[in-house]
Amino acid sequence: MKPFFALYVKELKAHKIRFFFLLLLVFGLNAYGVIRVENVSPERFVSEENIASDEFIQRYIQISNSLIGIMWPVSLAKTILILSLPFLLAYTFNSEWQSETHYQMFALPVSQYTVILAKVAAVASIGFVGGGIVIGSMYLSMTHIADLLIASEAKFIFGVERMPFFDFVLVASLILVIYMIFIFGIVIGMEGVKFSVKRYRRLAAVTSFLVFFLFGFFALEGLRVFTILQMQAVPFTYNGRFIFMETSVAPYFYTILVGVIFMIIGLVMYEKRAEI
Repeated sequence: MKPFFALYVKELKAHKIRFFFLLLLVFGLNAYGVIRVENVSPERFVSEENIASDEFIQRYIQISNSLIGIMWPVSLAKTILILSLPFLLAYTFNSEWQSETHYQMFALPVSQYTVILAKVAAVASIGFVGGGIVIGSMYLSMTHIADLLIASEAKFIFGVERMPFFDFVLVASLILVIYMIFIFGIVIGMEGVKFSVKRYRRLAAVTSFLVFFLFGFFALEGLRVFTILQMQAVPFTYNGRFIFMETSVAPYFYTILVGVIFMIIGLVMYEKRAEI
């Protein structure tokens, strides 16, 4: 464990500026988003200009657009975080070659499995910290919006009920962990293929990434377990027409399995065939 921890700390120190900038950006957007939501008045959802409540579809679209407009800072922070993680992990690999420290990396008296997993752990730590900020901000924002909807006639459209905090954290954390396993598996698989060839490494990286991602996309039926990541505003609905989350266990299991398989492929190729 000591070599792994030393490598983990080394990765955090080596990329601390990028890690800190990402977390600062995520925190700033979420802080602005929470303040923005807290300043929303009930009149945003109930006013004389609102259309008649019996016009269900138009009313639903109107409120949905209003919610998207209110929640955009938190949604943007969430999007930036989930899209940044794979690029950060890929950068930790590329930086070794750019700074020509890969010779030292391969000369270390530890397996490359340990080196790669330390990189994954460092980026995953940023994912957990940033994810915690996003999850907390989303819950604060959504509960406030849910209260506004419950207090208005919109509750008849959305069927809103407040989800308990620990239930929401459990669900959101589960999705975050599954996402990181899947996307990190793709990145490690890509890096294993990329550094197994001497020429056309960029082409090999792009091709392998597309192959792994498309395989996962079609094998997992469009990655429907990540639908909740697109959720803009209201998770607190039990109206059957507006369920945002896959409730079966199997898709989550298969997503984790595919991510682990990609990760194993990348680890083996990097350990056995990586070209210095």
